[in-house]
Amino acid sequence: MGHLLLMWRLVARDMRRRPGEAVMFLLAVTTATASLTLGLATTDAVATAYLKTRAATAGPDITAITTATDPSDLAGRLAHTPGVAALADPVFAFDTTVRAHGRSAHSSVEGRDGSPSAVDRPLVTSGTWVRSGGAVVERGFAQALGVRVGDRVTIGGRGYPVVGIAISAATPVYPWSDWAQGPGPSDYGGRIWLTTADTRAAAGDTAGVYLIHVKLSDPAATLRWRDTVFTPGLRGDSWVNTHHWQGVLLTDSNMIRNTRPALVVGGWLLAVAAIVTLAALATGRATRDNRRAALLKAAGAGPGTVAALLTAQYLLLTLLATTLGLATGTLAAPHVVDPSAGLLDTVGPPDSGTVTAAVLLAVVVALTGALGPAVRAARTSTVHALADLAHLLTHHPRLNAVTAYLPTSLLFGVRLLARRPGRAALASAGTAATTVMVTALLTWHAELDAAPDSRRFGPIEVRVDQTDQVLLAVTLALVALSTLNAVLLGWSSAVQARRALSVARTLGATPGQVVAALCCAQLLPAVPAVAAGVPAGLGLYWFFGTQITPPGAWLLTAALTVLTGIGVMTALPAWAHTRSPAGGVLYAKSA
Repeated sequence: MGHLLLMWRLVARDMRRRPGEAVMFLLAVTTATASLTLGLATTDAVATAYLKTRAATAGPDITAITTATDPSDLAGRLAHTPGVAALADPVFAFDTTVRAHGRSAHSSVEGRDGSPSAVDRPLVTSGTWVRSGGAVVERGFAQALGVRVGDRVTIGGRGYPVVGIAISAATPVYPWSDWAQGPGPSDYGGRIWLTTADTRAAAGDTAGVYLIHVKLSDPAATLRWRDTVFTPGLRGDSWVNTHHWQGVLLTDSNMIRNTRPALVVGGWLLAVAAIVTLAALATGRATRDNRRAALLKAAGAGPGTVAALLTAQYLLLTLLATTLGLATGTLAAPHVVDPSAGLLDTVGPPDSGTVTAAVLLAVVVALTGALGPAVRAARTSTVHALADLAHLLTHHPRLNAVTAYLPTSLLFGVRLLARRPGRAALASAGTAATTVMVTALLTWHAELDAAPDSRRFGPIEVRVDQTDQVLLAVTLALVALSTLNAVLLGWSSAVQARRALSVARTLGATPGQVVAALCCAQLLPAVPAVAAGVPAGLGLYWFFGTQITPPGAWLLTAALTVLTGIGVMTALPAWAHTRSPAGGVLYAKSA
């Protein structure tokens, strides 16, 4: 208990004195776990939202669509079929083009009465239900058209005020809601409800269909029931098509087909960037941790206690970040999975797989970034750590021979890089992760440019907007973390190399050469990272999407932009360190 109390007091004191480090690590890990949680939770969120909407609107298990002029015979046979729990009256519907605010789109128009139906009772989320002369628009379709209660829509040359906005689980969300198009290929479209009389008047001479919504006593047996009941004898001479609720759910899930991999892969790439952030923070506080470890060991603490103390802060922050990430991803999932606003938003607890993946990611980040420095600090000699002696450098005769004739800045940069190859590898991994996401974003836009304009204002547009936002958000998060990492690594490199570079300055190196040397130390591992990140990003996109390659000029510009950003972010802290006189630095080190 005494050890735990000591750890808690030291950790709390350290976080109070340096809250910035804790906040940076907390944000990095929270962002990574939230992205991963959001990606893994989307599939369950679609099912949860659909089932909730289905329960609230008495959604059908089977919908039969027929072109028969008199559907009463088919409806009567279905009503007496074993396994039918409820049957709604046939609904007349037709397909047409509607206009609103200068935009036009396909839509089914269904005739309904004011009394609630036995099956498929749309839930009004704004305004009122249908009345004579007024239209109710499905919420996702209304959002795409940009209409609200009080606006007007034109159907069959007649204008109707929008008196309500509603949702239903009888059809998939917009733009797959138009089931009134009859045989043959179908266009994407929405769903509008009018009174039965208004629907007949708006249809005019247009041939329509009848929708018969069926509720079964066993909703899980829809396929077996459909194959048994809908025989050629039941269909007669009319065209009959059927849809089941499992197919509706599958179609709704296709709305996030491109979003889920972007979030999951983006979460792991953000985890790589978070590891670099933690490693940079641990490197920056290495001297402080070494001295704290020495004091603890001088007071009688063992290496295990010291290592546990130095990692305790990161583990506590990891636990908090995991909780915040899981909560953020779970709360955001309903909004991500329903881009067309056709379902009820509902928040459910994350499943065990999502929690396990988020915890695993956070633990990997914490242990990878903090365990190594903590173990090294615990194993450092107590006397040397208390005395803060200068570290003896390992000489590399072959490296010295190879770099002897290089320009001064490049010579120093290569030697600084050789002194800490592990940090270079981490920086390279973080740069590669950012390059992968930037490449995927460019490939996505290249695919959009190659798509025909006819796919706009339809399912492609709805999914494009959401996928574009997700890719952009993950990419911006990675760029922000990479920018922070470049500053932290540049600062820590300048601090640890201050004495060596000060000696170089006394021997004639200019401040500009010192800044260039530190930039070279960061850019040298970044070049192969960018070179590997571009094909890796293309490969990942081809694996989840289509095999399309953006123009070479785009990729070259992106690669140069990443390298330029790393150089600038490294040069700023390096330039700040060259402002101090070299003599003062050497005197402080020797005093």
